[in-house]
Amino acid sequence: METGLLESLRKYCPREGKDPLENFITEAFAWILNNHGDFSEFFLDDISSKVQMLGMEGKNCEWITQYNFDGVFPDMVCLSNNKAIVFENKAWSPLHEKQLKNYKDYATKIFENSKVVLITATKYQHAQEPDLALCWSDIYELISVWLDKNSDSPFIFRDFLKLLKSEGMGPPAPISHESILYYYASIDLKQNIGNLIKRVENEDWSKNIKQDFKLYVENKRGSAYGEADGKMGLQLLNSWTPGIFIGILLDGNDHCTKPINAAKGPDFCLILDFDDNLHSQYPSNSHYIEFVKIVSKKITDLNNGWEFYHHLSDNKVKNKKKNKWHPIHIRKPMLDVFVGTMSIEEQANVFYQTANQIIKIVTDEDCFWYLRNDYK
Repeated sequence: METGLLESLRKYCPREGKDPLENFITEAFAWILNNHGDFSEFFLDDISSKVQMLGMEGKNCEWITQYNFDGVFPDMVCLSNNKAIVFENKAWSPLHEKQLKNYKDYATKIFENSKVVLITATKYQHAQEPDLALCWSDIYELISVWLDKNSDSPFIFRDFLKLLKSEGMGPPAPISHESILYYYASIDLKQNIGNLIKRVENEDWSKNIKQDFKLYVENKRGSAYGEADGKMGLQLLNSWTPGIFIGILLDGNDHCTKPINAAKGPDFCLILDFDDNLHSQYPSNSHYIEFVKIVSKKITDLNNGWEFYHHLSDNKVKNKKKNKWHPIHIRKPMLDVFVGTMSIEEQANVFYQTANQIIKIVTDEDCFWYLRNDYK
């Protein structure tokens, strides 16, 4: 028997520690999915294209809210033939400790196959490694695409879009709600990174540099210490032939790059820098090609979250937008580097130890120094 929309919304009730907006949105969305099989199938096809799902058909699924997982209650569960997709839907509140792990553990015991999908107001709430993380703005866009193809759809689809938009979870605004929400935190982040750079600047950075060592901190077009062209950190060599930068890339616009995982914020990285008079020469230099081959393998073999990113080989970036000043980034999310640290002393130590591990990988290779010698 079909459940009426108002009857469905009546089921939601504010609970302690639970944002009632999350319940309201979840009940409304679940009602749409339960009562409009074509859209349900369209929704499942879309999320299946983003992560390997379970072969579930939207028209044969049941969407259940507040499903009892032995005393914990995920917001929404999609069930079909002993397969389940578990949804946790957040408005502006964070996840509880081990919340998604608890869902995964229970679902693995009960269902033949299962996946966990997290839907939040902003990408900054994406955490705890769900199988798929979405924002409500993604759902807004998906429904909008559906409406373009199905203009005769009932009013509830457009009303649901209005609800998301009115709560700041619709399409991104020029001044986004999340940028307002995190504005003060972002100012503090820059200043705190600047303080960290001041502290680590006094460490011994020459031990892995065989020649041409020159430590300096760039300061230009930035409000915090060590901020230049979107990054904050240290330069370690006396020329960009190439040079070595080590630090944090806060904003990749100047470098024409995006972070490994935007949901985890900026990257901790080592970047190789080349002066503009070398831009037409170094990509075909045999020592540069050898360096890319050897060091990319060494970084891949670490298998601990580091990425060797060769910007010039990124097919997603148009050639005219590739930045030949900074072609190589050895990087890892800053959040993963500093996880577990509790004080500025701990973070300075982690910065220094981590940076030297990566610097050594680069400077241990003779081809790096041959490359520099080629352009002396």
